[in-house]
Amino acid sequence: MVNLDDLDLKILSMLQKDGRAAHSEIARQLGVGHTRVRDHVMRMEEMGVIKGYRVIVDPAVLGFSIQCMIHVEVDQQQDYDQFVLQLLEMEEVVEITNITGEYDCIVRCWFVDTDHLRKFLYEKLSALPAHQSTISNLVLNRVRRPITLPRHLIQSK
Repeated sequence: MVNLDDLDLKILSMLQKDGRAAHSEIARQLGVGHTRVRDHVMRMEEMGVIKGYRVIVDPAVLGFSIQCMIHVEVDQQQDYDQFVLQLLEMEEVVEITNITGEYDCIVRCWFVDTDHLRKFLYEKLSALPAHQSTISNLVLNRVRRPITLPRHLIQSK
């Protein structure tokens, strides 16, 4: 675990609200110099606290209106890592989560329509040697809470 000071926590909190916030604007709001903010951000990037900055694309705007969570059982005689690499080559796949239980992973995908989903399941996924069985769930709604700074870190400073 890394040690973050009060200024680090304030900067992180502001960047979580607006990842594109300029160091000079953060500095102005916190009443410190912009080079001090820059140095803290760079240090947190080097420590791995800040993993990156990204653009979030809305798949529906691009014509992908159906999100599906596919639970996949993988043949244990096959190479799981190779299976994952094969999945990642498919444009529909956006996330693979290895899980415990009856199924081995959950594959999150986006599709244009149900015909696209059907073709993916029957022509792409089932064609993979490691594929054994699936259960597919269409996502009706997704609510996410962004990962924020743990309260105990903020309150202890």
